[in-house]
Amino acid sequence: MAVEIAIDCKKKLWYNRNMKRIEQLLIFILDRAHKMGIKNLSSFQLFKIPYIIQVISIKYAGIGFLSDVNFLRDKNGPISIDIYNAKEVLIKKKYIDLQKSKKQDYDFERYNHKLIKKPPKWTFSKGEMIFLDNFLSELLPLSQKKLKEYAYNTEPMKHIMAQEKPGEIKKGVVIDFSKVIVDPDVVDVYSDTK
Repeated sequence: MAVEIAIDCKKKLWYNRNMKRIEQLLIFILDRAHKMGIKNLSSFQLFKIPYIIQVISIKYAGIGFLSDVNFLRDKNGPISIDIYNAKEVLIKKKYIDLQKSKKQDYDFERYNHKLIKKPPKWTFSKGEMIFLDNFLSELLPLSQKKLKEYAYNTEPMKHIMAQEKPGEIKKGVVIDFSKVIVDPDVVDVYSDTK
């Protein structure tokens, strides 16, 4: 029995270290939402919040938080196949429960994501966790409408929309984060390389 427990602990530790950064970020977002009294998040929120975090991290740190995640232009702003795949892994690993619900003010069913398993030991640095906590405290309370406005007001989305004809949506175009305007003064002040 003790050997089985030790092997199980080693497997969990291995998985936490080898968990993709986007998987950890989604768990972190759901964990912070839960701590703020937000019971669940929609797919929309789980696409837009990581996108906004990516833009903010480039703007203020000079480097993206997610190096291996691509975002694509879609009807309602940026989406990511990488996030979709990460959600599937987390559902399979029983970190996330997915339920459908319908709200009175919205005609369609919505997928709600809820954290159902204790978060893993984070591999984020202390500075990254402070960064995430700071911006998640601002982003999590926002309505879907406000999140969409926020995402659409970022440089990469403005760049794509400027290339679109009226009524056209360039679905599937990869979002170009090189369009984010980096604030060199803030990057210099908050850089970890000092």
